[in-house]
Amino acid sequence: ANYVLGDNPMKLSYLVGYGSSYPQQVHHRGASIPADAKTGCKGFEYLHSSSPNPNVATGAVVGGPFQNDSFVDLRDNAVQTESSTYNSGTFVGLLAGLVTTSSVAKTFT
Repeated sequence: ANYVLGDNPMKLSYLVGYGSSYPQQVHHRGASIPADAKTGCKGFEYLHSSSPNPNVATGAVVGGPFQNDSFVDLRDNAVQTESSTYNSGTFVGLLAGLVTTSSVAKTFT
């Protein structure tokens, strides 16, 4: 959990919106296209833009680094910057396990 939240060689949180350093070009249509844009079925200009996303996909967990701990924060790099339920679900499962086995959390009622 600490690694995902920024205790890693890149000093980057892979949970978008957490901490002071997290991916700025998440491969996500809702994050990368301005809310007032009229794109229809297009929008490739935003996909290939080098600007940070106009909308923060808060809470999204991106694909993360390669085995050598490198991470390229580019929207076109979907392998590393795409947010998905299989990334988020795994992280939620980890956190749930930590909470239920913690000596701090005695009860939820």
